[in-house]
Amino acid sequence: MVRGSLIGRPVRVRLFNVCAQCSYRHGLVRRLTTDGRTRVSNIWLPIPKIKPNPKEEVQEDVHALLVKAGYIRNAYPGIFHMLPLGLRVQDKIEKLIDKNMRAIGASKTALPSISAHSLWQKTGRADKMGKELFQFKDRHGTNYLLGPTHEEEITSLVSSTVSSYKQLPLRVYQITRKYRDERRPRAGLLRGREFVMKDLYTFDYSSEGALNTYNDVVGAYRSIFNELGLPYLVAEADSGNMGGNLSHEYHYECNTGEDTVLSCSGKEGKSEACGYTANMECVEPIPVRKENWETKQTKVWYGVSKDRKVLVKAYYPGYVKQTSAEGAEGEWYKREVNPRVIQSVVGEEGGGLEAGMEEASALNAWEDNFTSFNDTLDTTTGQIKEGESYSRIVKIYDGHILDGDGGSKFSTFSEHEEDFGAESQSMIKQFYADKKIPTVVRTSVDGKEGEDDKTPIFLCKPITGDICPKCEDSKLVATKTTELGHTFFLGTRYSDPMKAYVGVVGEDGVQSQARLQMGCYGIGVTRLVAAIAELLRDEKGLCWPKVVAPYSVAVVYTGKKGGDDMSGTAEEVYDSIVQGNRWLEDDILLDDRDESVARKMKEADMIGYSTVVVIGNKYEEDKLIEVQERRTGRKHMVTMDELSQKLDDILD
Repeated sequence: MVRGSLIGRPVRVRLFNVCAQCSYRHGLVRRLTTDGRTRVSNIWLPIPKIKPNPKEEVQEDVHALLVKAGYIRNAYPGIFHMLPLGLRVQDKIEKLIDKNMRAIGASKTALPSISAHSLWQKTGRADKMGKELFQFKDRHGTNYLLGPTHEEEITSLVSSTVSSYKQLPLRVYQITRKYRDERRPRAGLLRGREFVMKDLYTFDYSSEGALNTYNDVVGAYRSIFNELGLPYLVAEADSGNMGGNLSHEYHYECNTGEDTVLSCSGKEGKSEACGYTANMECVEPIPVRKENWETKQTKVWYGVSKDRKVLVKAYYPGYVKQTSAEGAEGEWYKREVNPRVIQSVVGEEGGGLEAGMEEASALNAWEDNFTSFNDTLDTTTGQIKEGESYSRIVKIYDGHILDGDGGSKFSTFSEHEEDFGAESQSMIKQFYADKKIPTVVRTSVDGKEGEDDKTPIFLCKPITGDICPKCEDSKLVATKTTELGHTFFLGTRYSDPMKAYVGVVGEDGVQSQARLQMGCYGIGVTRLVAAIAELLRDEKGLCWPKVVAPYSVAVVYTGKKGGDDMSGTAEEVYDSIVQGNRWLEDDILLDDRDESVARKMKEADMIGYSTVVVIGNKYEEDKLIEVQERRTGRKHMVTMDELSQKLDDILD
């Protein structure tokens, strides 16, 4: 007995002498063995012991599987703890990226997560991204934000250190945490508020050089995804908040994906398609082919301009069905209007279309700001008063619901309920029943560059069966996807507002200043963890590609509960593998837990080790070791002498 004190009072503490071996076996303490071997007992691997429920037939989502397999844990909405196994997969993805970035001459750096708000104001993105930014003030009242990306920071840094074209091209990248205040974080690591990204920034002094750089990076991206063994699509994309006029996205097919990619399927009877692939958000104008579709239930979509003076009414087919030469009954597909097409038709009328507003809100905003045409007229001159704007309506019709050639209509004052009989009782009929409101009706747009003809408008989001806009000879196939990476050719989007210039010498020897030509290239690292897990999983659990599996080899042995019958042999096998395959020294794991071999094997399948080496009854009887391949399910029986070569053949 020993004496102590607690708040001035004497206490007695009893000391227990317990054998370390017994305390471990009886679950009193956790045993750590530091003999140079990587052991499961030493790794923090919180896998719950859950008995399977035969009534649960629905496959759990990949986020739940990653939690169950001990890779991640939820911290807060859209924010996660990365546990040891998850961090190993992440580290291996980063090493693969590092290798391919070095191959194109890129230097690795690390920029701060905190960025000055004033820097983002220079490029206009502080206001444009708005609520997506995590913003705060320091004790001195200076505004900062947590960087969702680093174009402003890297441009500021490079412009202060590079002054001559002789210092270019420059390619720098980082792999770091990013922050975005997602309104609805979902799907685990696929859309979080804190995430790890690789972003590469490139700087050239000419557009030609920047485009060559772009092609080099595209090649590196293909190498990364090819080595991962993922089936992926490369799609033309919209640059969005990043700016620039050339970008591509890298997607994998996923039934729960948030993106839709459209690809040319090729003409029937031909093996090759034209190669057109694009994100739904930036697909080229689709040709109207009325003969391909039967339509029903014409619908109307309402939008409003930014100045609240232009009400946009878009008429489109609610449902379509593909026509068949055989007369067979097809399936009706619901059509959805494409606001991006409407924006292109409306143009800058009223400041452009207000994005993301509900239809009812758009109607209310137009009504609340209604100004009669007559109220804007100068009674003396009969002209519109300077600075005045009157309320008006723009009607747009999808080419599938019009008869004739879809030629242009004239502007008119109309009652708004007569055109093509497209509307039933209008939501705002009572509002303008006694008003004459200027209305423009648009049924066509200019044809392709170099063509004089007008073409009917395709107002809806494309679906499988629509005509490919590139070859105009084959049909599109729509695929649900998740984005893994994005490449942007930025041009001078950031060098202009941030005055990033370098000195150049022309062919005539005259010195001048040239704006930096930039590119930025991202890969979502933590998103890749979830994407690979989802794409390659099976009914047993996770099936990682060899290049990113948490461990390439797991050694499992049998033994009675509470005993270690085969532990010595397992250690010999472990050492033999390392001696014969030195590259596996940090990529092999010994499952030394006091668990049944059945449980060990089940967890090994769920975790997704590339290969599992099993030392069991066959070794006691015939000195044979079983090697199981996780991805293929193949099994091999080998001797100790053959083991290293077999692993080399499997994992090479």
